[in-house]
Amino acid sequence: MDLEDAMDVEGFDAATLLAIAERIELSRRPEHLIYRESELDEVWRLLDLTLCAERETMPGEVRDALVLLRAQVVEAHDLIGIDSQPAAAARRLREAAARLADRSTLPG
Repeated sequence: MDLEDAMDVEGFDAATLLAIAERIELSRRPEHLIYRESELDEVWRLLDLTLCAERETMPGEVRDALVLLRAQVVEAHDLIGIDSQPAAAARRLREAAARLADRSTLPG
């Protein structure tokens, strides 16, 4: 696992969130955490694109779950960058991944 660069983020599924959480937990240098923030930025971007593109056809419960997930990703991002609490950010992502895993019908 190369912590010296941002990983390619191609979705917002539970496996992706867990991979980022693990990378956060293993990150030791400030620049590593900047890369983790950029990974979370990409997750947020993908979530936002999905919410915008499918807003009219997406069932309300799916939309609500994705809005919550997007908020959790922002919270994890802020826990790293603003609050300097990477362990709390990783926990938040693990919680989000567990909730997402329970909803296998969600896109991402």
